[in-house]
Amino acid sequence: MAKSILIVEDEIINAMALSETLPRWGFRVTDMVTSGEDAIRAAEAHRPDVILMDISIHGSIDGLGAAKEIIGRLGIPVIFMTGYNDEETVNAAKELKPLAFLVKPLDVSRLMELLEGI
Repeated sequence: MAKSILIVEDEIINAMALSETLPRWGFRVTDMVTSGEDAIRAAEAHRPDVILMDISIHGSIDGLGAAKEIIGRLGIPVIFMTGYNDEETVNAAKELKPLAFLVKPLDVSRLMELLEGI
């Protein structure tokens, strides 16, 4: 059975590119959402194998807050994808023990390698 992935990305072009690419790699996209609140709801509803999470997203809960809630309550692993790689953001993300912290633009081969290892 194909591994399932939830995409949390507020840049629609990036979300669409991932949603078109991932099935070609043999993964199933459960949902695409743009806010932290929707990420938590979608994670609860779909229970994906992994979440691709942007850090700067819509809503009152950012990607770090959503990931903290999801990892803590549901135990679903997260791969962060972000344009922010300042020390404060990286350290805050690493405290959550994600599968990876990827800086945009994404290295597609690195992402594929990470997903295949799940």
